[in-house]
Amino acid sequence: MEDLLRILLYFDVFSYPLTADELFHYANINGRQKEALEKELQDLAQEGLINNKDGFFSIGDKKDAVRQRIEGNKRAVKRLKTARRYSRIIASFPFVRGVYLSGSISKGYAAPDDDIDYFIVTHPGRLWLARSLLILFKKIFLGNSYRNFCINYFVDTNHLAIDQQNRFTATEVAFLLPTYNGAVHKDILQANSWIKRYYPIFSQNGEYLTKSFPAVKGWVERLLNNGIGTALDSRLYSMSKKIIRKKHNHMDEGQFASCFSIKPHELKYLPNRQQYRIMKAYYRKLASFELQSGLELINGAEKQVALSKQ
Repeated sequence: MEDLLRILLYFDVFSYPLTADELFHYANINGRQKEALEKELQDLAQEGLINNKDGFFSIGDKKDAVRQRIEGNKRAVKRLKTARRYSRIIASFPFVRGVYLSGSISKGYAAPDDDIDYFIVTHPGRLWLARSLLILFKKIFLGNSYRNFCINYFVDTNHLAIDQQNRFTATEVAFLLPTYNGAVHKDILQANSWIKRYYPIFSQNGEYLTKSFPAVKGWVERLLNNGIGTALDSRLYSMSKKIIRKKHNHMDEGQFASCFSIKPHELKYLPNRQQYRIMKAYYRKLASFELQSGLELINGAEKQVALSKQ
């Protein structure tokens, strides 16, 4: 039951109620245990510790949360068509080796003003070249809009493991929705096998794009598969690092480090400190629910991460 409640409380940070089947699937619960836990959920609802509205469970009675979720689910179905179209564009760029949807759309939800977030995997030593070409495309053809083209996380195929291990990062990795290159998606999950502590078997299936891309992708890769390409990537990395730091010079070093990871093989671009804010809110929900229910939910490692400013 504790594992179910941790998942429920985490999604409650986003006011996103879950069905019993979703809870059981995420926590890998079935058979007789499922029947027993379903009754416990109903008992907790009767005690007023959780809320059950139309088969959707949440913490507290959040007005309109179920309606908003259903509307957001329908909106996400439409937005997915756009996301797949732009995924094909991203995948057609030189040195891109995998494209995956992250953020709310990967959970099947889209608010009216949500961007579409992409997790992009590149060829080793060409991450900054690939990103620079994508940024150039966004500026020229999309008016620098993030609406359908929020490319905020890059790693290369030699560095798929995510350093920070907590429920936020586990959720983002487990829910990555593949649009291009299922083989690399499997590699991501294998490199981050620690997420099984949070989601024992859950991962997403996707509709993969074919690999029939414009010939120019191959031409550019062959042209820059040498020392010139390496030097250019290194130069773009140095320039981009300075530009990003200057753009956010209002942040001190601690704040900046909590929002960005800028390395030759990785770019994490989260200027609103999402991870810190979400994990802190999640821990507070755990602590509050413990006081109300008497159940022990707080994991020492999660507490440390939640209160960390990393």
